Amino acid sequence: MAQGSSAMGNAGAAEASAAVLVESRLAPPQLSLRLLARSQLSALLHAGLTRRLLSVTAPAGYGKTTALAQFVSQLDARGITTAWLSLDAEDNDPLRFLRYLAAALHHADARLGRHALAQADGGSMASPDAIVASLLHDLVNHDRRLILVLDDFHLVQQQAVHRKLEWLLAHLPQNVCLVIASRTRLPLQVSQLRLRGELLELDAAHFGLGLDEAADFVGRVSGAPLDRAQVETLHDLTEGWIAGLQLASLALRESDDRGAFLADFSGTDRDITDYLGEQVLDSLRPDLRDFLLDTAGLERFCAELCDEVLGRQDSRAMLAEVQSRNLFLSGLDRSRTWFRYHHLFADYLRGRSRERPGDAARAISLRASDWFQRHRLPHEAVRYAFEGQDLERAADLVADFSAELVQHRGEHATLLAWLTRLPQALVHARPKIRTGHAWSLVLTRHYPEAEQELRALESACAEDGDDDLRCVVEMIRCVYWAHTGEPLLAKSRSEGWLKSWPRANAFRTGVVANVLASGCCASDAFEQGQQALAIARRAFEECDADYGLAWASALAMMLAMRRGDFNDAMAQARTGIATVERSLGLASYAGSMLTLLAAEVCYEQGDLQQARRFIELGLPFIDEHGLVEMTTAGYLTRARLSRLAGDPAAADACLLEGESLGHRLKLPRLARILAAERCTLRLQAGALDEAHKLAQSYGLVGPAATAVVDEDDSVCLLTLRLRLAAQQGASPAGALNDAIRRAQRDGHQAQLARLLAMKAMHQHRALDRAQALRTLDEALALGARCGLLRSWLDGDALLLDMVETIHASRGDLRTASGNLRPASADKLVPLAYLEQLLQAAGRTTPLPQRPAAARSETEELTERELKILRLLKAGLGNRELAQSLFLSEATVKWHLHNIFTKLGVKNRTSALARAQEISLI
Repeated sequence: MAQGSSAMGNAGAAEASAAVLVESRLAPPQLSLRLLARSQLSALLHAGLTRRLLSVTAPAGYGKTTALAQFVSQLDARGITTAWLSLDAEDNDPLRFLRYLAAALHHADARLGRHALAQADGGSMASPDAIVASLLHDLVNHDRRLILVLDDFHLVQQQAVHRKLEWLLAHLPQNVCLVIASRTRLPLQVSQLRLRGELLELDAAHFGLGLDEAADFVGRVSGAPLDRAQVETLHDLTEGWIAGLQLASLALRESDDRGAFLADFSGTDRDITDYLGEQVLDSLRPDLRDFLLDTAGLERFCAELCDEVLGRQDSRAMLAEVQSRNLFLSGLDRSRTWFRYHHLFADYLRGRSRERPGDAARAISLRASDWFQRHRLPHEAVRYAFEGQDLERAADLVADFSAELVQHRGEHATLLAWLTRLPQALVHARPKIRTGHAWSLVLTRHYPEAEQELRALESACAEDGDDDLRCVVEMIRCVYWAHTGEPLLAKSRSEGWLKSWPRANAFRTGVVANVLASGCCASDAFEQGQQALAIARRAFEECDADYGLAWASALAMMLAMRRGDFNDAMAQARTGIATVERSLGLASYAGSMLTLLAAEVCYEQGDLQQARRFIELGLPFIDEHGLVEMTTAGYLTRARLSRLAGDPAAADACLLEGESLGHRLKLPRLARILAAERCTLRLQAGALDEAHKLAQSYGLVGPAATAVVDEDDSVCLLTLRLRLAAQQGASPAGALNDAIRRAQRDGHQAQLARLLAMKAMHQHRALDRAQALRTLDEALALGARCGLLRSWLDGDALLLDMVETIHASRGDLRTASGNLRPASADKLVPLAYLEQLLQAAGRTTPLPQRPAAARSETEELTERELKILRLLKAGLGNRELAQSLFLSEATVKWHLHNIFTKLGVKNRTSALARAQEISLI
């Protein structure tokens, strides 16, 4: 406690240091004023501007980083934006890599990467695919030429990162060029780029110094020029290798007999580094040599860090001297606060350092670990604990950091990599590590391993009585049941958790309340689900968790869709989309939860263009969602759109792909729903026998049919339709009536409407046609309230024939002005709904529009929509609207679409006229 004031005083410096360290990776190293100009290499690099990918591969010491830094320094004058990212080994975590990639783009242009960074900071719900898609969205809309440089790419060996980068590379717009520098051949699939002439490849042959360049370079470094023969000798021996030439020049500077030195210096093997390093180091003062060897183990360092880990006060002066002597020291930021040694020289220094007696290097690593921990840089703190061989300390740091790493950063790969380096005994002794591990396993869909870890943690809770640990473990268990398709277990566990932990922190409470809402949706406890969502929203608003709020909106959509209220579902979608656009962007994991569900709603309501747009936004994340409803909505809507586009084969392939995913992840509900839709696809094509055989093979109908408690609505509809068509079973009509009673009991209004329509067609085929029309009238009236359209259009053609009959019988119900007579208006399906349905089916020409004043009350506009209307009145176009509201043009178009829909118009002029007519503006 005595050090409390000191710790408080260092807090600001710690945060500043962290910011500088992050910043240092987002800019090229600072260039020396005495840098050699390389016109031929510069011309080659500039030629790469016209390609999609510029590959720079050469061993260490060929000046790749310096040449690229020179190159990008010339681009700003040409109006080209440059983004730079220096990679390190920790970027093998896909989320960490993408977080830094987004930061590099944002550093280059504040309009880029903002939403991706927000997503990356979303913690456990952050999705690498979502972040890549968000970055691509930004780049596609970027209006300037842009160069993105990834330096030291050889350090990134994780295939998951390679695949994400390949996807981004394949979709880059023409105005963006990716430059990758590596010591080794790029592990990317680039053959297609090579064939299309979109790849420029430079290697060591392009980066080696020519004879004249070597003469100039050696003269600058050694302080005195060599004669031509000496330069030729040195150039031949090094083959133009810049690091070798620099080491030789440094040694020449200290040599009394240059001729003798060159005579002894022979061979082109890279082992000359050792020889020349010895020549250079032996010529230095002992204290300067010790400083180099002591700091060799630090990947990056500043004077403050060096002072502490080395126990000295003159590190700033020592660094200045190292730099003045050209000893392979690179500045990493504009203020020249952070530095690193050239990789080749650092490797040599580390080798020499390990030859020294004692544990000095280990002690330095441990002091560095402590410094980085205090400065809130846990990745480096853990790294140096491992390098200092203090596994107890490393385990403690991982335990302290695991919750933040998994819940708030989503860096599951980083945690899993650390765990492979820790003995099991140390892990098992630290439950915090195990809870982070369990979180990672659940959220990365490693369910068997998650179950094993959770059971071990539950046993530990029972033994030691740690309430905080039990609170976290029980929360993860709730999420586990929701993710593994056990909604009733998730519901009961969540109810118990909320009663047991009324004072839990807001984040945990919000997570469990959302899980409870998902269970309520599956069990038709709609009122309880709304109450759970109210708890979740309050909790997530308290801790500013927009991801959690997006989840709450998505769950509210699911509740509305389960009830069959597609109008309310669309209203919930708008609320959630507004939340997501505020911080995370619609092209995000959080946005995809909403867009996939909204695609299904838009499809049902006949807005096919908007359904396609939502599917495109959600498609990159369709396989990543923990709840099957989002994934199901995506596959179903994508397949249905393909069928309407005249490509039933693509629709079937899409459904089969999703079904396979369900089997692979052991999600039988997902597989069963999509299997049923494959059968429905055949029914829609008129292939009844084929549909029946396929359904039998799936166990949906026939003697081998498997009974499923609480069967999904779509599966129930299919099996009833097949049984009625084949007159299969004891009483298909009785089964239909049972299903109608269940839908009424459970409050599934849309399902009830569909079942009544099925009953009406069954009655019609049984020649009870008067009753059939009455039953269908009831179904359509219910469908109008639910907002159904495609449910009727995608079904049996007989239904539309019957709709035409009902429509024709209503002709005398219109007054001369086109309105319905009041006596019948509230007893029958709305005539406007019948006309909309028949027009969408191409069955009739639309009747004249009723006067606007006679329409039903206009749906209320939001404040944002009213503001857009006022700006429209002022004459602003889409771009001006976007700029004034700080939105993208795509978002403005989405709001305009909603305004037109609510006002019942099709264009701006009509919208303004309607708004003025009803006194909105």
